[in-house]
Amino acid sequence: MPVTPSHWRLRWSAPTVVGLFVAVLGLAGISRVALAQGGVPQPFRFVVVGDTQTDGAETSVNWDVLTQLVADMNTHNPAFGLFVGDLVGGSSSLATTRAQWADFLAATDGFMGARLPIPGNHDVYGGVGTFAAFAETFPWLPTGDSPAGEEGVSYFIDHENVRFIGITSDQESGTSSRVSPQGLAWLDEKLAEAEQLGIDHSIVFTHHPVSFSSDNNHGGTSGAFWQTIVNRGVSVVFSGHWHRYQPSRLGAGGEAWETIIGTGGGYTGYLPIRPYQQRWGFGVGEVDGDLLVMSFYADADGDGAYDDLMDRYVAAWPTAEGASLEPHGLIARYSFEGGVAADTAPEPLGRGIDATLFGGATVAGGGVEGDALWLSGNRDYAEAGAIDDYVLSLNGDLTLSLWVRLDSLGAGTWANTLIAYGTNDYYTEDEETNYSYWLNLQEASDGTYAHFYWEHSGGYNVRAYSSVPMNLSLDTWHHIVATRDAETMEARFYLNGEPVGEAVAFGTLPTSGGRGMLYLGSDTADLLGNGYEVSGALDEVCIYDEALGIDSIAALFALDDCANHGSSSPVSLVPLLAHEPAGVMGLFLVMLGVGVYAMGQKRSGAD
Repeated sequence: MPVTPSHWRLRWSAPTVVGLFVAVLGLAGISRVALAQGGVPQPFRFVVVGDTQTDGAETSVNWDVLTQLVADMNTHNPAFGLFVGDLVGGSSSLATTRAQWADFLAATDGFMGARLPIPGNHDVYGGVGTFAAFAETFPWLPTGDSPAGEEGVSYFIDHENVRFIGITSDQESGTSSRVSPQGLAWLDEKLAEAEQLGIDHSIVFTHHPVSFSSDNNHGGTSGAFWQTIVNRGVSVVFSGHWHRYQPSRLGAGGEAWETIIGTGGGYTGYLPIRPYQQRWGFGVGEVDGDLLVMSFYADADGDGAYDDLMDRYVAAWPTAEGASLEPHGLIARYSFEGGVAADTAPEPLGRGIDATLFGGATVAGGGVEGDALWLSGNRDYAEAGAIDDYVLSLNGDLTLSLWVRLDSLGAGTWANTLIAYGTNDYYTEDEETNYSYWLNLQEASDGTYAHFYWEHSGGYNVRAYSSVPMNLSLDTWHHIVATRDAETMEARFYLNGEPVGEAVAFGTLPTSGGRGMLYLGSDTADLLGNGYEVSGALDEVCIYDEALGIDSIAALFALDDCANHGSSSPVSLVPLLAHEPAGVMGLFLVMLGVGVYAMGQKRSGAD
């Protein structure tokens, strides 16, 4: 067995060199020929794969899928492959599990980069002794600096300006589906060390996602694991287990992403079905300085190759003078022109997440401008969902701007729902199903109040009501705006371009919610028939990831174009991320607002 150092500080001029050295020397050999630490970090790629286990047709891995994934992953010249657990179907017999791991090794033998696996629950069915067997099966994995008892299943590797930390969230005995106490202490230590070294990106990979909080023991976003992630500035956490592709910014104190990376061959028929999430595929990370772009590839055209780009997002943005260059502004817009509920927010922030009409919902004339969405108030609505609908799960600054024309007002706390982002199709009090926002009009004895609502942690409610009622008339178009300011922790409401009462303080921002969908004119589909729908029409629905100021809101009431409002970093490198169900989009870098502004100028919600 080769001598395994505690970790590596690796540097190559091209990822293809990695594959050559891996084939000849293994990682221990690589560490001895690595260039000295220092200098300018070089761009490189890595890939991420979830749950390569069998889909039930075989006993170990899904041979057909996994071998094709390896071939397609190699086209990206990856330096590393992160395999986030459930490598195989598993067995209570450790000897059988060892034999299945041998299948995994054979199926991935052609992978050109260094393989970095961690165990999942299927890998630890053999109980005590599994961790030692795992380390013996994958002898190139570091064992010299790991949590006690987790040598080879929790480890870290440094490459260029990135620290990769693999940490098991499945235990061979005791409480599982969580990171161990000693693992948590070690994780915090390694992340603090990365900060001290000036490493740009810390990337953590484990098997169990935080956001499926009812199915694991991480403690959700308020638990010690996620709080360590956000407090230490981790760029992204990759996980598996749920056989879905689902990125999300969970919030709870930071900007870190959790990306459930889908499955590399496992069963894709788990309910509730979201076909665009439940695909075999893999992620590709592209690191270039302090920019980290993630992409997801799958087989959209049915040709058997996993070479169709399904999604792309920026996991870490460049900074200037300490400020992020991430752009902010109009995320989605539904103007209902041309008889459709299309998302026409301009690129690069707009993704084209079009809405589908259900029940008796129609798009027809009579809107505040052109067409509008017309609703009877009886089980009809518009729903917007796509593989990248997570961009609508906004857990910080927010502006919801829309026009509404009411035929009647329903009674009850949840009636007259104008807009909502969430879901109720699985765990109703699970963090990944939380509402990121929900806005309705609530009738009271002294008038009609705007009711702003969202959820945090395991479904705990946050409510903000307008401080005074709104003066609304039936059969009349009204412009309604609600804003949420994550810095001041205040919600504000506007009617027809004017403030409604005073700012309303709230205590907690929403968390998670990344598996939701956008609903227009109703609560989520699973709550239809409870009297929550709107009777009337909606028009010019615009969603921003910042709190607009009074000047912009007055302009929107005057029917100014929604796209004219929102403050982005003056100069930003922005990948073109428009939603495209299949085909290669390519990474286009566009310059936004080149001018005399300082690149580090901080954005503001005020006009």
